[in-house]
Amino acid sequence: MTRPFIDDFQRRRAQVRRYLSVVSKADREAEAAGNRAVDLARLHVLRAGTFLILYNLIEASARGALDEIHDTMISGRVRFDDLTPSLRREVVKGFRRKQDPDDHIGLVDMPIDFVAMSLDADHQFSGNVDAKLIRKIAGVYGFSHETNRDVTRNGSDLLTIKDVRNDLAHGLKTYDEVGRAYSARSLLEIGIRSMSYVQHILGNVEKYLEDTGYLTARE
Repeated sequence: MTRPFIDDFQRRRAQVRRYLSVVSKADREAEAAGNRAVDLARLHVLRAGTFLILYNLIEASARGALDEIHDTMISGRVRFDDLTPSLRREVVKGFRRKQDPDDHIGLVDMPIDFVAMSLDADHQFSGNVDAKLIRKIAGVYGFSHETNRDVTRNGSDLLTIKDVRNDLAHGLKTYDEVGRAYSARSLLEIGIRSMSYVQHILGNVEKYLEDTGYLTARE
């Protein structure tokens, strides 16, 4: 039985693949129609939309993996002093972000509840997920960020996806501008590499959970 964050990734990947097939079909149809203005306008919107659906997959997958780590620690009632030093620092920072005393008066088993109430994935993600952020989170939590560079380019496409998605979201670029800049073929290549990168990272997280990599080594 696969973990929920892996299942979710697989569903989203299937959706992206279907979308990319639609883009490729529209590209062929536009070429067959002699690249008429109406066909090109539709094609450019579809091409640009690829960045939105890819970014959605990336952030949702990263958030799902982090939530799974938190849920595993909470359900396992992991104590603060059982965590690795880098995770203890993360828990303390999370606690400081929640400085309302009313949030803490219900704590019963302080070493365990302290961990549970301090962990929060939301502050990590705000429309800015790329490979650099994933490497940073991997360093804090202790899972590997290594992937097959020949297949993933170490996630370098995630920066392009993030930047274009944000440009579209903030109105800095139009769908037509983005659609003109990226061919259906280049989008397919970006999609394959970026999804392979995410798949590798999620596999690393899965192994990390199996190995209880969040626990400190005891002599």
